[in-house]
Amino acid sequence: MASAPPDPAALLASVAEALNACEQAGIAVRLKHGAVITRNGYVLPVGDGQWGARTLAYSPFGDPGDIDEMDE
Repeated sequence: MASAPPDPAALLASVAEALNACEQAGIAVRLKHGAVITRNGYVLPVGDGQWGARTLAYSPFGDPGDIDEMDE
């Protein structure tokens, strides 16, 4: 039985969780260039010793389709 391909976003979230668990256990994690970068997304420090995963589709501005017309 073939298994489904892994979800890149879920895998990156797992990396972030593992790095957070290391920090909570007192194991300081420092990456050479500060982030884990893949073709599907990245994991980077988000402050206070915490790590967060983002997909390359992440946009801090949201989906423009969700915004009502501004020029009323």
